[in-house]
Amino acid sequence: MSAERTRQVEAIAHGTVIDHLPPEHTLKAATVLALPDDQIFIGMNFISKKGVAKGVIKIAGRELNQMSLSQLALMAPEATINIIRDYKVVSKQLISIPKSFDNIAKCSNPNCITNFQNCITKFEVIEKKPLVVRCFHCERSFQGDSLHLR
Repeated sequence: MSAERTRQVEAIAHGTVIDHLPPEHTLKAATVLALPDDQIFIGMNFISKKGVAKGVIKIAGRELNQMSLSQLALMAPEATINIIRDYKVVSKQLISIPKSFDNIAKCSNPNCITNFQNCITKFEVIEKKPLVVRCFHCERSFQGDSLHLR
């Protein structure tokens, strides 16, 4: 007997599905990634196949650019990105963590020069799991999800 699959969040014809988000970061990710005219669907606390809670965001009609993917990597480095075309998944991949994050987040150190002068922020990746980054300017290290995105 085959198990019937029930859709908990509406299907999209074209766009991006972000899956396996930590539930506590789902709304923040939706707020950061959504453009004013985007149609988005948000699901929180779904149970994954691994038995843990997860969040899902569907953005209809748009694929994420590199800056959005970098912002997402800071918030949820273990999320997956699915590209949807004609209601089918054409690409599924884990978030790619770059070697550095340039000008997408503010340094959390209140004494960092980037918080006083107009300069580009840069964080180099020290550790991928859990994601730890170091500010290029003040050399302090932070958890990736603790940074404030621009």
